[in-house]
Amino acid sequence: MNLLQTLSGLGGAARRRELVAAGFGGSALQVALDRGEIQRPARGVFAIPGAEPDVLAAKCVNAELACISAAQRLGLWILRAPSCLHVSVNHGRPLDARFIVHRSNSPGEVAEICVQAMRCLPELDALCIVESAVARNLVSLAQLRERSSGRRDGDLRSIVAHVDPHSESIIETVGRYHLVKAGFSVQSQVYVKGVGRLDLFVDGILGIEADGREFHSGKVEFEEDRRRGNLLTVGGIPVLRASYPLLVDAPDVFLDLVRRGLALKRAR
Repeated sequence: MNLLQTLSGLGGAARRRELVAAGFGGSALQVALDRGEIQRPARGVFAIPGAEPDVLAAKCVNAELACISAAQRLGLWILRAPSCLHVSVNHGRPLDARFIVHRSNSPGEVAEICVQAMRCLPELDALCIVESAVARNLVSLAQLRERSSGRRDGDLRSIVAHVDPHSESIIETVGRYHLVKAGFSVQSQVYVKGVGRLDLFVDGILGIEADGREFHSGKVEFEEDRRRGNLLTVGGIPVLRASYPLLVDAPDVFLDLVRRGLALKRAR
């Protein structure tokens, strides 16, 4: 792998020590600078044109992406985008207001990113990140339990206890979280013969389908959804459809619909 490929894999920017460790000495860096292939935006920092802005900003202050900013770069589920850049440092120099600083000796490890999120973010925001990391097999529940075993880690253990490794989307995670918090019995990815899997099943009688933006992306998907809906109806299983705006912006409305749906099913 050449220098430009290495930088690209690191997000477009790296500090000298990282590149030296990867086998690129000072002469190779100077040649690339002279050719205009790379730039030196700050002392000891080298970048390619078009470097990821967050990565570049972190490297220029001798930091690494952390917490929600690192999770975002990994493609984990982000409920609300951060207003500041979260970075990890192992030095004592202050950073400006653009940054929220985390102290870490193991930046970049997925388990560390999850712990940072659980300590820093609201419970549901952290759960979305942690659950997606577990669902993608980037970290295990055993690792998270070990990292949250301290005497003062009760809040972390509560988040880990909510994690469902089989969750398939952020809106499924959000919906289940609100339902469990409201006291409902919830099962995820329940198989219904002839239909397939329901995202959520409440109190054993009400189905929830979490519909993302990709829903009805084509004719085949549209027809499959109609087939599933018809079979659920004749099978006596009512289903509520929950969109991202409903679950995130109006969870009380969602829970009221669930209560009404359950009451109607029981009355019948």
